[in-house]
Formats: sequence, C-alpha cells, structure tokens
Amino acid sequence: LKHLGPQQFSSHLTRCASSRAMSALVLFAAQVIAAVVSVQIVHYGMVAAAPLHAAAVGRFGPKAAVCLVNFTVVLISQLVGVAMTVPALVGVKIWKIQINRVATLQQLMRCVPLILFNAVLSVAFSIAHTFLTAQEAVLLNITLDLPSPSVLAAQTAFCLLMTEVWFYHWHRLFHENKKLYGLVHKLHHTWTAPVALVSTYAHPVEHVFNNLASILWGPYLCGAHPLTTLAYTFVFAIGAYGHHSGYWSDDLGMHDLHHEAFNVNYGNAHILDYLYGTYRIKDSKIAPKDAAGKEQ
Repeated sequence: LKHLGPQQFSSHLTRCASSRAMSALVLFAAQVIAAVVSVQIVHYGMVAAAPLHAAAVGRFGPKAAVCLVNFTVVLISQLVGVAMTVPALVGVKIWKIQINRVATLQQLMRCVPLILFNAVLSVAFSIAHTFLTAQEAVLLNITLDLPSPSVLAAQTAFCLLMTEVWFYHWHRLFHENKKLYGLVHKLHHTWTAPVALVSTYAHPVEHVFNNLASILWGPYLCGAHPLTTLAYTFVFAIGAYGHHSGYWSDDLGMHDLHHEAFNVNYGNAHILDYLYGTYRIKDSKIAPKDAAGKEQ
C-alpha cells in the first residue's frame, strides 16, 4: 500500500470497509436463514416423536417425562458432538482450518470429566426452564399450542439475535476483565485449535452464565413452546460444535480464528463484532498470538 496516494489509500479503505460490512451482513443473514430452516426441521422431528412423550407421561408421569425428554435431547447433541470430533482426531485434512495443528485423544480425554459435568448442568437448566415456562396442560400433551411455521421462524430469528446480544457481551467481558479471564475463561482457551466437543469445555460459571443463559433467555422472553426451546437449543449446540470443530462451517472459521488470535470475533453470529469493530475474517490483519498471549 506504500505506493498509494492519500486519495487512493482512502478509496482503498472505503472499499475494504464496504466489503467487510457486506461480509458481516451476508454472514448474519445466512446464519439466521440456516437457524430458521434447521429449527423447523428439528421441530418437525420432535413433533413426530410426540407419541414417545405421551407414552412416557402415561408410564412415569409428566414431570419424569419432561426430565426424560430434556435428557434425551442433550444426550443426542453430545453424541453428534462426538461424531463431529472424530475427523480431527484421525487427522482428516479436508476443509481443516489450522491444517498443521493436530489434536490427540489423550488431550481430549483430560477434558471429558468437565464436559460431562457441563452436560449434566445443561440437562438440569433445560429441565428447570421447561418447568418454569410451560403450562401444565402442555406438560401432559406436548403437542398442545404448537406454533405455526411463521411464528416458529420469527421466534427463531428473535432467539438468535438475543443469543448474539448476550453471548457477545458476556464473552467479551470474560476476555477483558483479567480476573474473570484468569479464573474462568482461560480454561476454554487452553485449546487454541479446538475440536467439536470442547465447545463445552469451560468453567461451570461460564457454561451457565454465558453458554446456557445466552441460549435460554430468548425463548423465555418470547414465551416459546417447550418444543421450540428444545429445537433451538439443539440446533445451537450443533452449531457450537461446528464452530469448534476445526473445520470450515457456517461461520467461515471465525470462531476458530478467535481461539487462534484471542481478541477478535467474540460473537456467535458476529453482527455485533462488526458493529463493535472486533470482526475479523481469516485473511484479515489480526493481533499476533504472542501479543494475545501477553494479554492472557
């Protein structure tokens, strides 16, 4: 850029800013559309499985059925996370982001106890959310008061936006407050080249106040049906696994870059990263890892 004059340099910066704005908007729109479509599909599958819930209610009662349903959703998401972790462990290079970084099973196994503990927390808070928000009649018959496809789409978009608002600000706070980073968030960043399952390798305080709260407060605010909440949390969990998988996914490697560079891309859908100036794509200029390490 040294050969550019002032006007040319200004024009270059304007084009870069315009390109970044378009990138952020397109990425956000694509993630909203992907979330809406995915939640519709998962929601449809859950409604189709409603007879299993009815059978559980008849056999164990509505409260036990709620516990069983929430446990099943978390269990299936964890199993998907395991499957999405396998490529990184066996060294698949296709679509890998940090191609020279290899995770080992030994590294991952050291993290499993905390991952499982956070899974238990996920089940507990999901159950509590259901009891807090669902009417008793719905607990008896999960197909009562189901939202229309248009309502489901609107609620999904709203929940995604609420997740972004919560997750971005709490996540950034965990970085910029040195005490919180050292006591809480640093654990998650021991993985600079993450794999899918370590999306929930986090201090329990972070898992509750950042991960779970960011997912559940949107459905709470819009009065979502329990199946809507379950479908949204399931889709969000799979998305988080994808963003931590070490492979290119719907976020264009932006969260992987966050783990690599530390001080960029705090969000999930990344629209707030653009607005706050922390938005970076893989070929952008980023803070060197050495500098990031000093911040840690």
